[in-house]
Amino acid sequence: MLKRVTRKLFDIQWVHRSTVERLRRVRLRNPSLLAAILGTGLSMPAQAQVTPPTTPSTTPTNNAIRNVTVPSTTGMPSTVLPTDALPSVVELRQRTVFENLQTKMLQKLPAKLYATGTIETSFRYETNPFQFPTKRKLLRTSFPPPPIFRQLNVFQQSQFYNLLGLVNNDDVVFRALPNITVGWALTPSTRVGGNYFCIRDQLSHNTQLNTLVQSLGGFVQHDFRLSSRANLLVDLQARELLTLHQLPQFDFLPAATLSYVVTPSWVTYASGILQLRGRKPFRAPTREIDPFYTIGSVYQRRGWVFLASGTFFQSFREPFRQNAVINKDSYSIILDFEISRRVLPSIPGLQAFVRAEPIYNFHSNGTPGLAGMDFRMFWGLRMSAVKKPISSVINQIREDLEDAEQEERQKKPSPPKPSAFIPPHEMPASSPQPMHLFLNENAEADLTASSGHSEAELAASATP
Repeated sequence: MLKRVTRKLFDIQWVHRSTVERLRRVRLRNPSLLAAILGTGLSMPAQAQVTPPTTPSTTPTNNAIRNVTVPSTTGMPSTVLPTDALPSVVELRQRTVFENLQTKMLQKLPAKLYATGTIETSFRYETNPFQFPTKRKLLRTSFPPPPIFRQLNVFQQSQFYNLLGLVNNDDVVFRALPNITVGWALTPSTRVGGNYFCIRDQLSHNTQLNTLVQSLGGFVQHDFRLSSRANLLVDLQARELLTLHQLPQFDFLPAATLSYVVTPSWVTYASGILQLRGRKPFRAPTREIDPFYTIGSVYQRRGWVFLASGTFFQSFREPFRQNAVINKDSYSIILDFEISRRVLPSIPGLQAFVRAEPIYNFHSNGTPGLAGMDFRMFWGLRMSAVKKPISSVINQIREDLEDAEQEERQKKPSPPKPSAFIPPHEMPASSPQPMHLFLNENAEADLTASSGHSEAELAASATP
């Protein structure tokens, strides 16, 4: 028993000595911090609190160490971009399919009822799913200075290292995107309806970013036919956006889309969307205001569909202060380049597609989750089915026929305009004129018999 007590006291003295030596090496003003790091749970001796004098520039104070906080990663809680959760953008991207499945069952529905159903399943490779800035910028903006970082405990340092490891942490993501739109055509140009879509992202490694987003809303649309090739679509939507493990959002989405048909297989468009976001239904904007500006073009040739579009996105959150989920403004440029192809001729609505999507984030002061560059490469299948309102179809056919007739009238050559000058050969003669041609003997006899004059009389009248 005495040996055990002696051994225990020896161990305690050895721990005290080793602790004092380490305190002298790191020259800490507060030795209790090192005790917390070592986890000894022992009281520090008095001599450990005596340290050589140091300058303030090289040794941080206790307040500086206490004020160090690890930046949060709530800026990008999911892999769903703002453009992914816009109903009009999702519908516009999936409506670019020129060939849709139109079954007889859908045509048996009421004439003014129209419906669109699309389901898209895809895999994608993503280079920066956390939307973090570069390591150099993250070290400069979010990490403490080296003198302070060296004095942090092991747990705090590991948090910073884990944060640094999220930069460019590439991953493979599976996405399922069903989208359903049902509406009623009040007139050939005015429609009302509702839209529902769901986005499910499942990551291979960074499972903390797995996301489930659901959108349910209604809309009113009206078409303004500007010319035979230009059309303006005005749209007003209100929707409830529900994200798993996050606060619900309510959005007003007024939008306008201008489309121009260059050729029957080539369409260009430009759209502007204003997202007014609030916390409760019909109380927006109380959290943020997000304008979207998009231009794009769609071209079809022999079963291939080529799409290119670019979106400039702005998010204004700072004016709403504590009401905003993230109190930081940010800008983004999102580009989409897609190539799709019909898989089976017997099923025109089934397509395989490949899409490249570079993302550029800026104007966020390097905030993790709202900065950096990301690149996405999608590949997958898309299935679409459409039932159009009969009234709009008839109206479209009538407008197409009118346009074709107008083009034919423009191509048909117009008759010559009357002129004041009359050619000499068209002027009537005031006296008999000689015939400048040769007649055979039978023709001369017939002419003499029909006129009733002799040949001598005709010859005399012919001479001037």
